Amino acid sequence: MKKTFLSSLIFAAASMFVLTGCLKDKGFDNNEYGINDPDTQPPGVGFPLAAKAKNTYGLDVSASSQAVNGLVYVNLESGTPAPSDIVITLELDSNMVKSYNTANGTSIKIMNYSLFTMPGLAGSPARTTVTIPAGGRNVEIPINVPSTLSFDPNSTYGVGVKIVSVTGNYTIASNMKNLLIEFSIKNKYDGKYNLVGYHNRVPYDAPYDEIVHMITSGPSSVTMYWPAAATYAHPILGGASYYGSFTTNLIFNPSTNVLIDWNQYPYAFTVTNQVYSGSYDPVNKIIYAEIGYNGNVLRKFFDTMTYLGPR
Repeated sequence: MKKTFLSSLIFAAASMFVLTGCLKDKGFDNNEYGINDPDTQPPGVGFPLAAKAKNTYGLDVSASSQAVNGLVYVNLESGTPAPSDIVITLELDSNMVKSYNTANGTSIKIMNYSLFTMPGLAGSPARTTVTIPAGGRNVEIPINVPSTLSFDPNSTYGVGVKIVSVTGNYTIASNMKNLLIEFSIKNKYDGKYNLVGYHNRVPYDAPYDEIVHMITSGPSSVTMYWPAAATYAHPILGGASYYGSFTTNLIFNPSTNVLIDWNQYPYAFTVTNQVYSGSYDPVNKIIYAEIGYNGNVLRKFFDTMTYLGPR
């Protein structure tokens, strides 16, 4: 079933949903190019995921190497594919982690270079290159983590990557040149789930029954990803649609497994969120969540998520 983006259904103070500050560019959503309109802006390159302040990825507890794909991803911001090879130089920058911690009061650890590798990474400062081939629009490079046995499950680890140069007559998009990645060990709530439930706002209250991924976003929080829509989203309307460019991020008390809070991911809206009830059943591996927003009892999700296996 084709999933429809309900652009009229995003949070607003009047309890209606309004798309404010969200990207409407289809090419951007399809990873074809970046934020700027390629027909009116100078062609350039950038990280599409740089639109978020940080990108969190959960790693398995394993002595085996894990390849992390889809994060260090460079887009060509142009209405046409590359006429010839475009070589982009990337550099690791630990100051991104420090700056984020200072601005947000967090304590993300700088991920030591001994804990990960990237193809071609060498030198001081550590740099590598990627190439958007002629006829292409993007390129990605994996981050390889040889082992996570030395990782502290109560900590998160940050890697900052920036674009420092590009060949040809291309610009580096100023708002898309810095990429902050946060790694954590997958928490106990992480996995693939069967989501059943409904949203009680008429006429979007048809029940849904969908497969979702709950992805580690912190030591005791998980973010919903909807594979059928290929995006971070929460299904509504019988699984035919979803609300805007965001999804639910559930936050638990790790000692009691009680759901204590939730927020919107990746965008923050000026709304108040409520948890009416919620918990994680560790025996049967079921997440229960009755959550709402703006204090309106007619703006609630009633969700039950049954664990299917690792994602």
